[in-house]
This record gives sequence, C-alpha cells and structure tokens, in this order.
Amino acid sequence: MIKIYLKMKEQYIKTEMEYTFNFWMMLISGVLTRLLAMAVPFVIYGSLPDIAGWKENEIYLIMALLSVSDGACSVFFEGIWRIPEMVFHGELDNVLARPISPLFQILSHGLGLQGLAVLSFGIVMMFVCIASLGRFNPGTLALCALFVVCGTAICMSIYLIGNSLAFWFDTGGRTTLPYAIVKLGDYAKYPAGIYPLFVRFILMFLIPFSFIGEIPVRILRGESTLMYGAGLVAVSAVFVAASRAFFYRGIRKYESMGM
Repeated sequence: MIKIYLKMKEQYIKTEMEYTFNFWMMLISGVLTRLLAMAVPFVIYGSLPDIAGWKENEIYLIMALLSVSDGACSVFFEGIWRIPEMVFHGELDNVLARPISPLFQILSHGLGLQGLAVLSFGIVMMFVCIASLGRFNPGTLALCALFVVCGTAICMSIYLIGNSLAFWFDTGGRTTLPYAIVKLGDYAKYPAGIYPLFVRFILMFLIPFSFIGEIPVRILRGESTLMYGAGLVAVSAVFVAASRAFFYRGIRKYESMGM
C-alpha cells in the first residue's frame, strides 16, 4: 500500500511540474502567505515585551508547528478536500468500486503545491525558533518529530471530519463549511489563554488546533510535561479513530449520482 501511495504522489508531482510557472508561483505564494501571518506578532512585539507571558520566538514556534502540520496535510492528504465535489458529482462511485480502501484512495489523491512550500517554510522556521530558544539538541528534535506526527494526525482528522460533512449537507460540491471550520484554526496561532473561555474550549476539545502548536510549545517550556504529552498522544489517537469512523459512516449515507 505504501508503494502504491508513493507512486501516486510521484505522478502528481510530475503532472504539476509540467506547468513550470504555475508550480513556482504556487510555491512562492505559499511562503508569502506564512510570512505575512508572522508579520502580525512582529509588529505587536515591537511595542509589548510579551503576550500573556509568551516570548516572541515561542509564538513563532507555535505558528511554525501549525504550518508544518497544515503543509504536511496538503502534501500527503490533499484528496480530503475533494470529498464534497466527489460526493456531489457522484465521483465516489469509482472509489467504492475499486478493491482498495476508499479512505486510502481519498488520502492519496492529489498534491497541494502551496502545501509543499508551507511545509518547507514551517520546517525551517521550526529549526530557527528552536535554535533561538537555545533548545537545539537531539532530545528536542525527537520531541519535535513527535509533535509533527501528532499535529499532522490531528490536522488531517479535523479536515477529514469537516469535509465528510458533505455526506449529510449538500454544498453543491463546494468546501465552504470545512473552510469555515479550518478558519477557526487561525485563533490557534496565539496562546488560548488570551481568548474567552468558550474559545479556549473549542480550540482545546472540539477542534483541537491548540494541540498542534501551543501544547507542544508548553511541553518544551517544561509545563506539566507528562500530562500534556499524554494528552497530545491521546487526542491524536482519538481524533484519527473518530475521523475514520465519521468518514465511513458518511459513506453509508452516500446516494451516488441520484443524490
């Protein structure tokens, strides 16, 4: 299965590189988008020493981890965003007719060029932030690898659940509802403590973007390491299982071309 997956991604990369100008423009736009997002805390920290006790480089590290997870999802699981279109147009028939897991086919479909740039940018920024915080050592790098795996799993699960709502809500093949859910992730670029209680509850438990960026940085800061570490792994596992169950429950609602 892994060999099939890698082969499919290889073909998508070759296809995208056929259009050289578009390839490079998508990469550049992905980097510029993240740079502009990081300009906000840069301006804020020009006037304030910290935000709720958080240093500037710690905020950047939160953003970097979010970028890595988001970019990895776009590169490795871009097909998730095609679920509403496939449901609306009945294209899921082809997926269900093949003797391969439907979810595997969805996850391996497509490749986001902007995601490739966002992933690369996030990795570089992550290393820069870790070095600037004086934590560049094998132990921290191993933890960051765990953070990226768990963060990508959570990110993928949120996207899968959001797009699988198309099985119940006719969106005309558009992804408005999933994007609305994902936009809540913008609040996770900053510590949840600066928001009202209901926003913190959403970011921690309903749509746990805080476990992608803030919680890993708290672990690196030495705050309740065991509790937060166990919580991170548990949330990752629970959401992966829940998103898979939600997707297959949606398939049972699928009505093919007659939808």
